[in-house]
Amino acid sequence: MRNHGFLVGGMAMILSIATLYAQKKTESWIDEPYTKWDQKEAAELFNNSAWAQAKSFRGQPASVSRTGAARRGEHGTVTDMGMGSSNSSKSLGTGGKATLGTDVQEFSFTARLFSAQPIRDAYVRMLQIMNHYDGLPLDRQHAFDQQLDRFLHADFGQQVVITLSYQTNDPVAQQNLNKWFDSQTADTLKQNAYLFSPTAGQLELVKYFPEQGGFGAEFVFPRLFKGEPILHPGAGKLRFQLTQAPMIHQIMYIDFDSSNMTYKDQFAY
Repeated sequence: MRNHGFLVGGMAMILSIATLYAQKKTESWIDEPYTKWDQKEAAELFNNSAWAQAKSFRGQPASVSRTGAARRGEHGTVTDMGMGSSNSSKSLGTGGKATLGTDVQEFSFTARLFSAQPIRDAYVRMLQIMNHYDGLPLDRQHAFDQQLDRFLHADFGQQVVITLSYQTNDPVAQQNLNKWFDSQTADTLKQNAYLFSPTAGQLELVKYFPEQGGFGAEFVFPRLFKGEPILHPGAGKLRFQLTQAPMIHQIMYIDFDSSNMTYKDQFAY
């Protein structure tokens, strides 16, 4: 999973392009071979699907009527700004300080189940589109496929892999986020990063890899508990959680709904 090689080059561009196309549409296209997906379809699956969920946090702007707090650039109290969804926007708690020139800090975290085949299919398809794969001669298509084969067909029979990408509009805060995730290890995150299964309960982190090449920080959890899969179709929600998320200074969790994880007649996570 960490030997990205060829994959690294396209990730940053994909994330920027994909955001433009992550809109809802009919589900029939997902049953087609991934090589038939267009950019919009691949981006939707990669950024806004059962296997990719985001949560954002937004600071409240300082008010001049709040005298000292306003002068210090502190934010307001925690308020749920969503519409009832667990993966929604929230405002930051007190103490968040925006860099001069940034009116309101905004943080976005996107978790993806990279052990799920559809996420890897979507990523490969976006790479194909970026490299004009459909118009390449057959020998070059074959060479392209060979470079991605190990990634596309990686064996995750014993692991659940979640990647977490993160960004903010505050350049100093972005540097701090990068430093925090880069400095972490599996040991330092043992009491912070968890996966919650509706059947197996709390699962501890097994491995951790800082971001390399744009995929996001990588969190590895066990796929089996007492010899049984930790998730079944319709069993409930799989929750990824950072008990103390950097910069936002509160619990950050993202849920994946198992009732929507069927992909080409297979339960995928």
